[in-house]
Amino acid sequence: MLKFTQEILHTLRSAYNEEEAHNMSKAFREQFDFLGVKVINRRELTYPIFDRNPPKDGDELTKRVEDMWGIPYREMQLAACDYLFRHKVMLGGQHLNFIRKLIKTRAWKDTVDIIATCILGDLVLRLPAIRPKIAVWIRDPNIWIRRSAILFQLQYRDKTDWEMLKTFCSTCAKEEEYFIKTSITKALTEYARVNPMEVRRFVLSTPFASQTTQEILKTL
Repeated sequence: MLKFTQEILHTLRSAYNEEEAHNMSKAFREQFDFLGVKVINRRELTYPIFDRNPPKDGDELTKRVEDMWGIPYREMQLAACDYLFRHKVMLGGQHLNFIRKLIKTRAWKDTVDIIATCILGDLVLRLPAIRPKIAVWIRDPNIWIRRSAILFQLQYRDKTDWEMLKTFCSTCAKEEEYFIKTSITKALTEYARVNPMEVRRFVLSTPFASQTTQEILKTL
């Protein structure tokens, strides 16, 4: 374990709250262990450590994040997301597989959606040449990779590649997987803020689950 990771883990452990840890684990279907440190307190504890330890480059950044990701406490993955977000401009096309690995490892929507929209989204916006590599993600057997493909443009607004988003949503239109259906709803609802008529036409002409269609249309 890196010294950087040790310091973060020690600091978060000092704030351990047994009752909150139990409640958090229960909320996540007991898939993860928690220390019971809420988000504001977690950031108050970890941000000073981040301030003292900026990475020198993208490779050091990914090494630290991967090390934190290996610790079983969920707060460590969330802290890793915070650290990664701070220094996301250090990432380049060579780090796409690293991002993909994070999405698939200890996966749940709390980390996946942050990585997809804030980390992957930023990378593709800065480096549009890697967009074709994301295009194949929509047929990946892993639901979190597919969800990330649908959501990576969530913050793009008028920069959204509408044709790509339509293709991704159409490809997954008949899926019954909850996290895919909700990603479609989330992505199309957000883009409807920019282009509501196009979203309406698309939704009405695509065989989405009835609940998905209703959820999107009621926001237009």
